[in-house]
Amino acid sequence: MKSKTKRRLFIILFLFPTLFAFAIFYLYPIITVFVTSFCKWDYQNVTKPELYSFSELLSNYKYIFQTYPYFETALVNSLKWSACGALIGTSVAVLAALILSWNLPGTKVVRNVYILPSIISSAAMGLIFLQLYNPRYGMIAQMVRSINPNFKDSILLVQPANFWALTFSYIFFQGTTCIMLLGQIASVPSEIYDAAKIDGATSWKRELYITLPSIKGMIKTVVILGASSGFLIYNEIYFLTKGAAGTTSLTYILRELAIMSPRSQYARANVIGVILILGGLGIIGIINLLFSINFKTKRLKREEE
Repeated sequence: MKSKTKRRLFIILFLFPTLFAFAIFYLYPIITVFVTSFCKWDYQNVTKPELYSFSELLSNYKYIFQTYPYFETALVNSLKWSACGALIGTSVAVLAALILSWNLPGTKVVRNVYILPSIISSAAMGLIFLQLYNPRYGMIAQMVRSINPNFKDSILLVQPANFWALTFSYIFFQGTTCIMLLGQIASVPSEIYDAAKIDGATSWKRELYITLPSIKGMIKTVVILGASSGFLIYNEIYFLTKGAAGTTSLTYILRELAIMSPRSQYARANVIGVILILGGLGIIGIINLLFSINFKTKRLKREEE
């Protein structure tokens, strides 16, 4: 009993610094966001948020959902970018990781070049794409004019082209997630590939039936990361469009309410924060559910066979 008590005490003491830091830097702010979303909190009472009466408790939520003009557009865009991150971003990362894992000539150079945009700050990348999309001398604008000589507008201000222009400014740069997948691929035993090769399996069949199932856990992690980053997109919007022409997102209107608004609408901004937290948890839950359903379906098929 003494040994078990000492072991439990050691575990508690070992985890305490992490749990303490989590409570101070994550749990407390999250609770604050939830509580203050039901308060009157703006430039008039910056240091003393006031909890609304029971009859007015949902005033901030009603304002965001019913009155604020950009909420619906921002929510739809954030969900679209989340889906793009999960589907397009993950597909690009997986495909790049599979090709780089073949160790073809020049793989090291290609790998370093592919990772380079992930090292550069998103602010710098935003400025680079701002020049590419420049309506006067930008390369993308020149390519559009070669097809349509009468085009004189900025691509970033034309719907729905501006949505995809923003998406393409970040969605293909998956260097970090590609490295994560490469590390997982390297852990797959080479004997399995050798056996499949002896059985006559082609390279793509080996990737489809051996590599992808073996790295399924990492793929799920990458999908979650891609969906979350798309749902929380901010920097690209700030540097490319400032939310103009229907390109705003939830994170961008959070900034508009809390910082840019002359009334400093902190409580209403925290309503967006609550939506972002719950939306992020929902996205993670849906992805986990889809992967678990897929796993159970494959297991049942194997049992039937």
